[in-house]
Amino acid sequence: MRFPRLFYMLFKQYIRKPECLLLLLSLPVLTILFSHVAKTEEQPIQAVCYIPSVTREDLDDIAADSNTTLQASTALESLAHKLSMYDGLYTFLLCASEQEVYDAVAANRAECGYIFSETLYEELLSGNLKGLVTTVASPSTTMLPVINETVYSLVFEDLALLSLERYLEEDSVVSAEYDILYDNAEIEELYQKYMLGDSTFHFEYDGSPEDYRLTTSTVLLSPIRGLLSVLLLLSALTGAISYYRLAENPIFDTWKVRIGCISIPVLCTIPVMLLCIYFAGLGAGIGKEICFLILYATVCVLTTIFLTILIKKRVIFTSLLPLYILACLVFTPVFIDISVFLPALKPLSYLFLPYYYLKFF
Repeated sequence: MRFPRLFYMLFKQYIRKPECLLLLLSLPVLTILFSHVAKTEEQPIQAVCYIPSVTREDLDDIAADSNTTLQASTALESLAHKLSMYDGLYTFLLCASEQEVYDAVAANRAECGYIFSETLYEELLSGNLKGLVTTVASPSTTMLPVINETVYSLVFEDLALLSLERYLEEDSVVSAEYDILYDNAEIEELYQKYMLGDSTFHFEYDGSPEDYRLTTSTVLLSPIRGLLSVLLLLSALTGAISYYRLAENPIFDTWKVRIGCISIPVLCTIPVMLLCIYFAGLGAGIGKEICFLILYATVCVLTTIFLTILIKKRVIFTSLLPLYILACLVFTPVFIDISVFLPALKPLSYLFLPYYYLKFF
């Protein structure tokens, strides 16, 4: 029998199966539904903080009194003012209670949160460094180390000034004449001058909150390309099972039947996969998508053909199939990139074909 006629007969055999048609037609529909459910949200990067005895209503009064001399008892008010006025990659929002901090982080309204002790500066000046700031963050945050640097640098600004004043007043060689020689307002002015001057090292995370945003989306949309790549490989492997079934009859145990059984479900899956990628909004250009998809499909078919030559028994092939697909989901970046958490497992990803397809995107 000529190969085109054999190919056509095998194609009709697949198409006549209602479960195959239902699966192929349902994939674009499910992708459309997921893409509508999993709307991408953009939100500014925001941190929250709770400072005892300082409320949002107090910030205006604190700003009006910004020229008053800094003291340990009023340093928290100065910190609240600096946090609320901070204009960088992220912003800080003052909360009315500790629970509000936890709720904001739990609801993903804030990247992280900080709860300050009411006696923060008094404790720091006395040498107590533990349990003064409680940090609240979700495990998925990536900005916490950077925001920590900003928070603690703002805390240190006033702490350094208070430490300087206390040293001059109590421990320096001129402490006895401190009240005569020094004026706190003058010390603060000189401190601000040299702290922000070019001769002193300092850092700033430049930018504005409008320029930097976090993109969040639900898990329904992000793994679509990975799942489709596994599906295409699975279609080739299930085609091999059909070949094993036909090969029990010596008449059909030929290379033509082998190629036809494995390649037909892959050819049926390719246009469906392209539609799903389009509806999901993941397209990287029609030319690139088609070229890499055809290349990936060819590798899947050739690999499956090699496996059917290597594994003679259908029962062995069928028993290994679920394990291989499960390993593809775990060791390739379909849902997560496991090598980020366990770098030693990175070489295992090279054993699975979806890994190479996903690396192109």
